[in-house]
Amino acid sequence: AYNILTKQVGVNPSDIIFDPNVLSVATGIDEHNSYGIDFIRTVKWIKENLPQAKVSGGISNLSFSFRGNNFVREAMHSVFLYYAIKEGMDMAIVNVASIVPFEDIPNELREAIENVILYPSQDSTQELIELASKYKENSDSVSEKKVEDDSSMTIAERLSYAIVKGN
Repeated sequence: AYNILTKQVGVNPSDIIFDPNVLSVATGIDEHNSYGIDFIRTVKWIKENLPQAKVSGGISNLSFSFRGNNFVREAMHSVFLYYAIKEGMDMAIVNVASIVPFEDIPNELREAIENVILYPSQDSTQELIELASKYKENSDSVSEKKVEDDSSMTIAERLSYAIVKGN
């Protein structure tokens, strides 16, 4: 597609956006275990082999098996984006108001998610499933949580806070 678009049709390569399709991980189906790392590797391949092409993806698919546990889903999206962006992902379809800042994800949860995405196995899936129940109680979406009182902050501080927290 890249060669046809750039060589035959004359499309500027920087106008091409590939969406390699983010698929669900931690579903309990062995064939799904590598979908996260496969996407990340695909982003890297596109960036190395298709100069100037952009990469996008719909992130919510990744965590579909944890629907109903918003905090874990949002943490999964943050961890996934952290690594996909490192490999060159340019854009994502994601609710930015519900992203958990990478640094705010509890270490045990972040490590379990990294294991599911980067080092997939049935064991890593089971570990995340067991750990997710611990976070189910507090599974309100980040976007639904109470925003800190910012009346004492300067405009610059409020703007900075809103951007960092996704408000």
